[in-house]
Amino acid sequence: MNLYETQNLLDQYLLFHYGSNSEINPFGIFNISHLNFPVRTVHENIDVSVKLHRALDLGCSVGRSAFELSAFCDEVIAIDNSKLFIESADQLRLNSNLSYQIHKEGNDFIDTVAKRPEPSRPERIKFEVGDALELPKDIGTFDVIHAANLICRLPDPDRLLLRLPNLLKKGGRLIITTPCTWLGEFTKPEKWPKHSTIEWLQDTFSNELSLIEVKDMPFVILEHYRKFQYSLAQASVWLKKDN
Repeated sequence: MNLYETQNLLDQYLLFHYGSNSEINPFGIFNISHLNFPVRTVHENIDVSVKLHRALDLGCSVGRSAFELSAFCDEVIAIDNSKLFIESADQLRLNSNLSYQIHKEGNDFIDTVAKRPEPSRPERIKFEVGDALELPKDIGTFDVIHAANLICRLPDPDRLLLRLPNLLKKGGRLIITTPCTWLGEFTKPEKWPKHSTIEWLQDTFSNELSLIEVKDMPFVILEHYRKFQYSLAQASVWLKKDN
């Protein structure tokens, strides 16, 4: 069974994307600045001083970053391979809230509600089930491409990376985050970077994109009240060259 089509993982990711600080961090053990990762990947890495018409959110999960992008962009196409995740994101787009559960332990759960964030513009968003490696040929070009924690979950990440520069407008911005967790169950070892992930990205993009920033972005996912995933994603921001 695909874990990304299960209710358990859906609930975890709804909490990760839409939970309050107290819900994600019930014992207060994590730095508040390490929470709200799907919000931070947008707000810390886009340039709001320029007009943004189109954004592409690849591996959008349950949609929080797409909602954040919609406040700045006229059109947001948000794609994920999980039908369950996309259906849930679209329910939030249409209905503004969605019920889910937080796992405390064993059979103990808390009922809660994910709320569509303000000041998002849901009418600007189109959520789609799709494969990042099989994007439509006529998808067009974008001012912003956002791919958070996606590349180390693809069977052939090079296929996507080689296409991304052609999907950016001149001066367009690419935001990639990854915890560099390369696992054989998702990506065969021969498809992993030969050295560090950032060196691999630099080698891949060197002719078409300029690297403008690299930084660490911690994030926290609550599995249950006494088990958390605490990871350090590496964020890189790239600009399309005016070749």
